[in-house]
Amino acid sequence: MFGIEDRKKYGKRIPERYYGIADECFKGCNDLMEIDIPTNIEVIGNECFKGCCSLESITIPTSVSQIGNKCFDGCKSLPSINIPTSVIEIGNECFSWCESLTTINIPTSVSKIGNKVFYGCDDIQEINIPTSVIEIGNECFSCCESLRTINIPTSVSEIGECCFFWCYSLRTINIPTSVNEIGDGCFYQCYSLTTINIPTSVSKIGKDCFHQCSSLRTINIPTSISRIGSSCFYLCSSLKSINIPTSVSKLGYECFYNLFLSFIIIIHFFFLSFPLF
Repeated sequence: MFGIEDRKKYGKRIPERYYGIADECFKGCNDLMEIDIPTNIEVIGNECFKGCCSLESITIPTSVSQIGNKCFDGCKSLPSINIPTSVIEIGNECFSWCESLTTINIPTSVSKIGNKVFYGCDDIQEINIPTSVIEIGNECFSCCESLRTINIPTSVSEIGECCFFWCYSLRTINIPTSVNEIGDGCFYQCYSLTTINIPTSVSKIGKDCFHQCSSLRTINIPTSISRIGSSCFYLCSSLKSINIPTSVSKLGYECFYNLFLSFIIIIHFFFLSFPLF
């Protein structure tokens, strides 16, 4: 593995005899602006380029199959990156706080997007998730302040907790019928979200799921839902009406706190966590 001592000897030129770049190899190299990773490299280690705040260009070859945790964390000057189809795993927090990142290609070889992968990527406005992805990790797109639209494919079965937390430019999102649970705090403080359609495949809406979605006007709760978590619609001030289907057996604590509802229809339930409002 090409490590820190090797970097001191060779700089950013990685000899062909190395098959991987070790953990933290280029971490904190503030003067590193560009690097071409040679075709002999298969693994890029954890925190490899973390905090390389001047890095503007990087080429990842098709030989690479794994990109480690926090690999590009804090690379705030990196505007775009192309992930080759050879990559099957993107580590947790891989691109977190890449504040200038506007374009990224997720290849069809990737099956899971880990926790906090794009956390704090302020400039990303749109992202396309390929049909190969089956799981989106916790806080994956949290604090992506410019994210306006995202397409979730029908291959995804799980959307992690706080996945879109504080994506306050997010206006619309399509949840496919493959999803069976929406995690806690999933759309917490998505201030621009006006409407959302929950498919009949979903059985549970987590706590704080739509907390402070102040522009949310309409929401469809299907008959497949059995539980609505605590503070789920907390401070959804634009929501004027809501229909709770007979399938719901539990409404969480402060589920509808500080709402200005014209009416609410609760046809049937078995358990309440008071107060609701």
